[in-house]
Amino acid sequence: MCFTVSIFASTHVIETDTGSIFDHPEDYTPFFHVSAFTHASLPFITGAQPEHIGLLQWGLIPRWTKDEAAAKELRQMTLNARRETVYDKPSFRDAIVKRRGLLPVNAFVEWRQDGKIKQPHLVRLRGSELFTLGCIWEEWTNKISGEQQQTFSIVTTDANNLMSYVHNAKQRMPVIIPRDMRQAWLHAEDREIVEPLMRPLEDGLLEAYPITREVSRIKMNTTESELLEPVGDVRT
Repeated sequence: MCFTVSIFASTHVIETDTGSIFDHPEDYTPFFHVSAFTHASLPFITGAQPEHIGLLQWGLIPRWTKDEAAAKELRQMTLNARRETVYDKPSFRDAIVKRRGLLPVNAFVEWRQDGKIKQPHLVRLRGSELFTLGCIWEEWTNKISGEQQQTFSIVTTDANNLMSYVHNAKQRMPVIIPRDMRQAWLHAEDREIVEPLMRPLEDGLLEAYPITREVSRIKMNTTESELLEPVGDVRT
């Protein structure tokens, strides 16, 4: 699964990498470490407006959700969408066809189970400051307040060799969309094109290293870059 990401790049770096422009750059908050369960607002590119970078909240609220209480309950269960069931589950099946998006990140964090110890590892793309995760998104309207909320879920897939070591208990990883496949992910209409994009990333493109276990007790952090410093060897 994928419940922790790092996105601390400057707006300029994110715009340069993606070719999209922030709608409200002043509202962007960099996070060295952010948990999905905080439902933070993160930079996001939708297929509907690929030239724009908005801020969407982590935890997808399906548009058919009846009220705020149901929305709060549902979004705890929609932080990730499994590629094996994304076309079938009611919360995801419309979005995977019509509303795909990209989440730019510097890295994500997964935990390796070693006996009773869970050791967090930072995972990043080798030779690149930024990469994009394949996501789906929704827009939900609160019928009482009239407020509209745009939310997203990260699509996950089977682990590649590196992630099988890092995330050994669950054997999962987020879908990573290579730069040359971003437009296809955002705009392809045929399932036959979209499904192959949800495969594990090829071996040798990622690297991972253990970081301090202090991150296990931190939900959101904007300043402490030392949380991401290696405390062990880098694996590829």
